Amino acid sequence: MTNMVSLPVDAFEPTEMYFLLRDTVMPRPIAWVATISAAGATNLAPFSFFNVCCPYPPVIGFSCGPRGDNHGSKERVPKDTYLNIKATREFVVNIVPEALTDQMVQSSDDLPHGQSEFAATGLQEAASTLVRPPRVAGAPVAYECKLYDIIDIGMNVWIMGSVIQVHIAADVYQGRKGPQNHRVDLLAKNETRPLGRLGRANYVRLRDIDTKLRKDGPNG
Repeated sequence: MTNMVSLPVDAFEPTEMYFLLRDTVMPRPIAWVATISAAGATNLAPFSFFNVCCPYPPVIGFSCGPRGDNHGSKERVPKDTYLNIKATREFVVNIVPEALTDQMVQSSDDLPHGQSEFAATGLQEAASTLVRPPRVAGAPVAYECKLYDIIDIGMNVWIMGSVIQVHIAADVYQGRKGPQNHRVDLLAKNETRPLGRLGRANYVRLRDIDTKLRKDGPNG
């Protein structure tokens, strides 16, 4: 591949850069983030700029952009997710299974402030153990989080949460005796396989999986 188009970053408008990153950094995992306002209104939204920050202590993070993902606006209108986490310092990250693809997409609709995506999508709330925001009933894995930090990085903020409680569906949990006594197999069934985000309105299902073992180091 010798013919390349090389462009300086300042050649891109903010929204164009967002599209470039969205359409090239893929596939991406999806954090389905449940929050609750100080007044008790629940919220649920998917974020695909998401990953693990640290395995121990466990910290996970996601990038939260402005409302409507309007990166070209001079004013950043914050999403309910950001406002709720700022107010309560708690949230739950649910892993999106294939079985709930349609509901996940619907939960990204731009609802009026304070209106619950749980109610709008027909999703059932499941009580969390240590935090106020509910979990998504049907999600194979859910991480209850306390706010670790919020880093302002322009039009977006990077929100990190310390995981304090983990919920794993019994049919994907592989607990056993020995040094490797907590394992999870989300690939065991199609309906529990995590959904991946691509560019535009495209998503990916995990099907063509190639196993490559390393010569040294952990292989799981």
